[in-house]
Amino acid sequence: MAANWLLLTLLPGSSGGTAAKERQLAGTRTGREQVIDPVGRFFTELADAAYIDTFARESATLRFDIIDSKPAECWHVTVDDANVTVSRKAEQAEAIVRISRPELENIVTGRLNAQAAILRGMLACQGDLAALMMFQRCLPGPPGSTGRVAPISGDTVMALHVPRGDDPQAPPRQRRPA
Repeated sequence: MAANWLLLTLLPGSSGGTAAKERQLAGTRTGREQVIDPVGRFFTELADAAYIDTFARESATLRFDIIDSKPAECWHVTVDDANVTVSRKAEQAEAIVRISRPELENIVTGRLNAQAAILRGMLACQGDLAALMMFQRCLPGPPGSTGRVAPISGDTVMALHVPRGDDPQAPPRQRRPA
């Protein structure tokens, strides 16, 4: 597991702006060398982004509880019309995700899909599952992929929807590619 960790070295005289935020969010040690794990790095980058287009007109709160860490480790994410904030507080949330550290590391590095993790029983979501599905849009794709999936809105989905008509025996029509 140690191979998955990123070692960040702060050079003397560096501003430490991002590094200070990484220390605050990731809860890692201060000093010349600092270890940032993939989970801490993901949530730090999410907080640094502060605005994510794919979350436009979306609102949700999520809490990620890492169940195998002592003391318990929490990440609280608030999405409010594409504005994203991240904290380490164990506050109430619409969706509470309970997951082990190795599975969360795999999710935030793109090696495991969140929906697949749910189906395999690797994570449990208490509360609003739709909030977790919305959050999945900011997760990276598998290693070697060209990037994140382009955002799709409900309006786009409804525009692609082709009703079958009144005849229940009629086969579904083929949708035209977008």
